[in-house]
Amino acid sequence: MDNNKKQKIVILGGPTCSGKTGSSLRLAQIYPLEVVNYDSLCFYKYFDIGSAKPEKSNTLTVKHHLIDIKFPDESYNAFDFSNYASSAILNIINNGNLPLFAGGTGLYTRALIYGLSPIPAISGDEIRKKLSESIKEEGVKKFYEKLIEVDPEYAIKISSNDKSRIIRAMEVFYHTGKPLSYFINLNPFKEPAYDFINIIFIPNREILRKRIEERTKNIIYHGLIEETEKILNMGYSSDLKPFNSIGYKETLMYLNGAIPSKNELYSEIVKATMQYAKRQTTWFRKSVNAIFIETINEDERLSIIKKNIDIFLDDETRRLSIY
Repeated sequence: MDNNKKQKIVILGGPTCSGKTGSSLRLAQIYPLEVVNYDSLCFYKYFDIGSAKPEKSNTLTVKHHLIDIKFPDESYNAFDFSNYASSAILNIINNGNLPLFAGGTGLYTRALIYGLSPIPAISGDEIRKKLSESIKEEGVKKFYEKLIEVDPEYAIKISSNDKSRIIRAMEVFYHTGKPLSYFINLNPFKEPAYDFINIIFIPNREILRKRIEERTKNIIYHGLIEETEKILNMGYSSDLKPFNSIGYKETLMYLNGAIPSKNELYSEIVKATMQYAKRQTTWFRKSVNAIFIETINEDERLSIIKKNIDIFLDDETRRLSIY
């Protein structure tokens, strides 16, 4: 397809607490845009405080897509996101607006831009149930060691505590006899499906730590523990995927007595969030033809972003590829 005919979209990415939400709202004051979320936890209903979803007042002022679209016990993956996001783009275009993707789950935007590798369909859930039982019995870290044996390439890309991805990778291996990384490396698209500009926030590590510490204090103060209890009291299992997210996972440990105090809960969430932000930053730094912004000054950020978006929207011969 001629790149001139491809739909233009703007991607605003970066690690957690880097200020994407604030900047997207300010950009909406300049451009006729609608925001498409690609933070995975924000897809789920009820997980509001720990996910730092945009305030309801902001989503009323600026139209947001792909927030609260799934119940906690519903599955959701990169393939689903790609389909939902494609539909959202069409809706936004029909409204005469510009799609702005804001979030930190880089795999999801890669799925949208480049498509997904052809992983064979896996029917039935018997193996997944057995794997889930095994990971409970053996512990996630020991089970992660098994993944390292069969698929070291994929294992080093994910956290050793990421139960969902570990189980998924082992499930693919047992069903196909091939590691998940084999299928991931079968890139289906040779060029991007959209014409896009990729703006990435990479704040200084110490500044990011201070922001993470402040947000962690805020989410605990504003009811993270109570929200977690409320979701559990609704009848949802603590084994569900969104409960494995940072903040909720530690809160479950606090409620179960594994973390003895709120001070330690705070410390554990900060520690886990910093580790996650480091992995996100490593992922985003691999992007090419991207615009990296280190300053946290909102006016400076806005000036840099506006300059580049203006060039992007005016340049019909532009070619971009990332990841």
